[in-house]
Amino acid sequence: MAVDITWLGHAGFVLDIDDYRVLIDPFITDNPLAPVALEDLDADFILLSHGHGDHVRDTPALARRTGAEVVSNVEICGWLRQQHGIEVTHGINTGGGVELAFGRVELTMAFHSSSLPDGSYGGQPNGLLIQTYSGQTIYHAGDTAPFMEMQWIGEAGIDLAMLPIGDYFTMGIEGSLRAIRLLQPRTVIPMHYNTFDLIVQDASRWAQRVNNETDAKPIVLDPGGSYRL
Repeated sequence: MAVDITWLGHAGFVLDIDDYRVLIDPFITDNPLAPVALEDLDADFILLSHGHGDHVRDTPALARRTGAEVVSNVEICGWLRQQHGIEVTHGINTGGGVELAFGRVELTMAFHSSSLPDGSYGGQPNGLLIQTYSGQTIYHAGDTAPFMEMQWIGEAGIDLAMLPIGDYFTMGIEGSLRAIRLLQPRTVIPMHYNTFDLIVQDASRWAQRVNNETDAKPIVLDPGGSYRL
């Protein structure tokens, strides 16, 4: 079965996997690039990389309305339960994973910070390694710098990687190229750029360098654009 990936702007994605809709880091409210209204989003699952507001802000409202299961680290899931009454959560931790209806989700390392919108501790920031029952392997790096252990993550055989390129808060174009060389994904989508002035990047220049300097295929999406894996 194919997986359809739609970019919501920033680090947010919709993954339509078989009959399930999976959201990653949905950030719609106050996102100038958001291609949809919050009330128009549906979800069966929500995956969160870390606690910053530009990744978790809309999750309480979405989870309450849709009944979606939320997967994140222990601290974020605890915060969602205690502060927002979200009961159906899977609070795992770095290196751990959970089997869900569409496949397995594992939390990987990420080098960043993680506090929740109310200032409370958000636990360890993470990336997300998704292995579908149909055989696709997808890696969402979260907000991170490149790190050598990405080579280990790449041993899973990554069909698609989503990598930040915005610089300032995460790795930029140079860092993403290092990450691609370590991960060796078949295809790669840039994220976490152009949302705000501080993280404006030229994605066409990034794509040209990916083509020239790595073996990966770059896929540049407009907000709301989709790619079929």
